[in-house]
Amino acid sequence: MFKIGSLFSGIGGIELGFAQASELFHTVWAIEKDHNACDVLYNFPEICLYENDVNNVAPELLEDIDILTAGFPCQAFSVAGYRKGFDDPRGNVFFRILDFIDVKKPSVLFLENVKNLRGHDKGRTFKIIKSELEKRNYTVYAKVLNTLEYGGLPQNRERIYIIGFSDRNTALKFSFPEKIP
Repeated sequence: MFKIGSLFSGIGGIELGFAQASELFHTVWAIEKDHNACDVLYNFPEICLYENDVNNVAPELLEDIDILTAGFPCQAFSVAGYRKGFDDPRGNVFFRILDFIDVKKPSVLFLENVKNLRGHDKGRTFKIIKSELEKRNYTVYAKVLNTLEYGGLPQNRERIYIIGFSDRNTALKFSFPEKIP
């Protein structure tokens, strides 16, 4: 069994994808501050849900995990927003994700955000993210994928997926999925 911890869980879409991929994936805890999203997550009593801001939850108190997922707030990097990046408090949450990584030391990271994250601030934002993960000895892969082409979702939505592995041999076996015709 692979234990998943989820930051910025929303209604649990990322974790649902893991669960549908294999019964070996189990979300053990999730942190989400939006009450309406939590109303959905409360339907999964096997998940220890923290209806709270990630800044108010101590990672030391959470169960150890194998995989950390985070669909962290995108407004600071989105073309639709002001694009303030790390100067926007919502952009700084990436550094809070690093706190969870430093404490929990998951084997795998699965981060998701808007496609503009890669080009934000002439690529500097993404370079900082990649560099911070690599400093923690993660092998990092990133790719912009359109959900319409991967999984048959009726949604035309491009997102960047950042995957990190603490084990180099596992990382070498990884590849992003092929498009579904």
